[in-house]
Amino acid sequence: MMAPTPDPGAARGTHSNTSNQENGMTPRTPLDHLREKLWLKMLPDSIDVPTGPGGSPVITKPIAQATVDDVAFAAEALFRQSVALHRKADALRQIHDLARRAGAVGTVNATAAAARIVDSVE
Repeated sequence: MMAPTPDPGAARGTHSNTSNQENGMTPRTPLDHLREKLWLKMLPDSIDVPTGPGGSPVITKPIAQATVDDVAFAAEALFRQSVALHRKADALRQIHDLARRAGAVGTVNATAAAARIVDSVE
């Protein structure tokens, strides 16, 4: 089996569209190619790129025009958001579990029940 020949347009951010053009199909973009070949179906059409300290303000940029730094900054911002969401979800899970351990069910106030179990442990 022969190794694939590198696409000369890849370094410039383009992808060869010859076969699609010959077949009368609409030429595929590099973004289409990545979504198809690398299973990146969730790759967004645009990204929010932080431009200042602390991640704001942001500019929204089409992913097809994003630089390597743009993608890195946007990915880092999303990672930080996902960590914050995970922490919130974990805190809610802990309150739920504590409330259940206190015997709370249904319409009982979860934070009050969780506080009772925490106070009984001290």
